[in-house]
Order: sequence, then structure tokens, then C-alpha cells
Amino acid sequence: MKKLLLTAIALMVVMGAFAQQKGESNVGISLGYNTGITNTKLTTTVKGSSLTDETINREGDNFAFNLDYGYFVANNLRVGAALGYGYNANADSAIHSFTITPNVAYYVKLAPNFYYTPSLALGFGCSSTNERLVDLSGSDDKLTMAGFVSELKPFAVEFRPTQRFAMSVSLCSLQYVYLAGNIDLMQSARVKIDQNTLAFNLLANAEVGFKVYF
Repeated sequence: MKKLLLTAIALMVVMGAFAQQKGESNVGISLGYNTGITNTKLTTTVKGSSLTDETINREGDNFAFNLDYGYFVANNLRVGAALGYGYNANADSAIHSFTITPNVAYYVKLAPNFYYTPSLALGFGCSSTNERLVDLSGSDDKLTMAGFVSELKPFAVEFRPTQRFAMSVSLCSLQYVYLAGNIDLMQSARVKIDQNTLAFNLLANAEVGFKVYF
């Protein structure tokens, strides 16, 4: 019994020594889900002149998969970058998206091997959709857009049970995405498309991830 107690105490001491130190790196994967509202603005131009605008609002379910690399430039301060793939499904369309997002996170120790890890990401995104946004003969059903991506995760935590392995959870995030593209209808007519996506929903923007430290 005494040996078992000493072993448990030693294990707790070793586990408590795991920390996010300057020079450490990690790689990870994460899976996420959120709901949000997409605002799409259509502006038709003919020979450089803008005509009537049309705005379309729709809700949808967003699924995301991310590969992430991080490096601790200082104790508890990590900078990194992530490659992401997203799938948005609603009643009218299916949208595939890709993102490249540099990010920064700060680690606050709450308990042995348990950290509060708020983070901010800003980067580039593009998407492809099969939705017919312009209901005119000859319009292209497939639209590609590119633009700006941002995400704030104010309520994220990480648990590091061993020196090499960690698990992360984020229950809430604030996301804003702006994408733009064009559809050419005829020789002198073009539809400019601006799409804004704002997603924020407590306990509905969930993400679970796994990391390996080295």
C-alpha cells in the first residue's frame, strides 16, 4: 500500500511537470461543427454600371476538418498555422471551402496539465459551390470565390495527460468569413457576388482536437 501511494505521488509530480515551454512544437488535427447565417449580396453590372442589388440570407450546418502546427515562441505563447477543409450544407446548395490561417494562442494553467487556451486566427479562404445564384439561361452553376477568414475561440481548453499527447476542446467560437467572386452572363453583363458568413452560437460551435508534442 505504501509503495502504491508513493508511486501515485511520483506520477502526479511528473505529470505536473508537463508545461508549454519556449521551443516546444506540436501538430494536431481537429473536427468541428457550427451553425451560422450566410449573407450573399448579388450586384449585376452592365458595361461598368451597377444595377439593382439583391441580398440572399440563409442558414446552414458547417462541418470542418483542420491540420494544425504550433510553435511556442515564449512560455505559454504559441504561434502556428492551420490548413482547413469545410463543408456547408443547406436546402439550396453544398459548399466546399479551404482555408489557410496563421494563428496565435495563449496558455493559462488552471490545474496540473489542464490549460485555458484562447486563440485568434486570421487568414485566406476560398470556396466552391454548385448553387445557381443567378437564374438566367447560360449562367454557370459552379461558382468559385476567395477572400478573408477570421476566428476567435474565447472558451477553449487543453488537457495534456502525458508529455507527448494532448486533447483540446472548444465549445464556442466567433467566425467571420468574407468571400467574393463573379459570374459572367454575357459579353457585357457580369454579376458580382459578395458573401458574408457570421457564425456564433454557444455550445453549437463545438470542436474537438488531438495534438502530439515534440
